[in-house]
Amino acid sequence: MSVVTFKQNFRVRWVDTDIAGVMHYSNFLRYFEACEEEFYRSLGIPLNAIRNKYHIMLPRIEAHCQYRAACRFDDLFEVALSVREVTEKTITYDFQLTRSENSKLAAEGYLKCIAVNLEWKAVPLPDEFAKLIRENTV
Repeated sequence: MSVVTFKQNFRVRWVDTDIAGVMHYSNFLRYFEACEEEFYRSLGIPLNAIRNKYHIMLPRIEAHCQYRAACRFDDLFEVALSVREVTEKTITYDFQLTRSENSKLAAEGYLKCIAVNLEWKAVPLPDEFAKLIRENTV
């Protein structure tokens, strides 16, 4: 994985769990995305501002999650985001989700996004936006 550039803390909510009180597998990806959202907010550009300022959107074209340990209702956990790669049109983020109680890695994975314009055509990342990401990932 890349150098960690952003960390965000969360808590497993009741709605996130299955009948056994364990966080449902689909919610790990939701928390990866929530961390990404907070990452952009920390840079001063919330996700909706990316669309408004740069006229692009960042839909996912790949998602992967490897599950390592269970997270249960009310557990505190941390999601660490790293930017693995910024290409002409894509950004790939790596994630690690760690249980706060014992620092045990619960899941790791990645999301790959592509820049599209408002007509959903793939476009290069705007230079200013790509520079902002690169400057905040070392």
